[in-house]
Amino acid sequence: MPNTKIILSMMIFSILLGFTSIIKTQTRIIEKNILKIEKKISVIERDSHESELDYFYLSSPSNLSKRIEQLDLTEYQPMDFSKIYLSYNEFLKTHKKISILNKSDEKKKQTK
Repeated sequence: MPNTKIILSMMIFSILLGFTSIIKTQTRIIEKNILKIEKKISVIERDSHESELDYFYLSSPSNLSKRIEQLDLTEYQPMDFSKIYLSYNEFLKTHKKISILNKSDEKKKQTK
């Protein structure tokens, strides 16, 4: 009887010891993945801050006026409202209409 208690307690101890080592290695792997992702996030944040700074500098009114003077756009004309599309779907619809009209015109020319 005393031998079975010792053997049972040793088996339970070894099973629990195995589970803890498995859990410990899995948490270590998860921590490494978290560190890699945090490094990627910091790089992306740094790049976004730099691009925001570039945008604010390049889009400042004084810088834009200097660029316009350098380019000397004497032939500048505003864009027609008919060329401005509110979404990509509208653009596709318009081009489908144009292509349908072109195909029907070709059919009429062929029949004549």
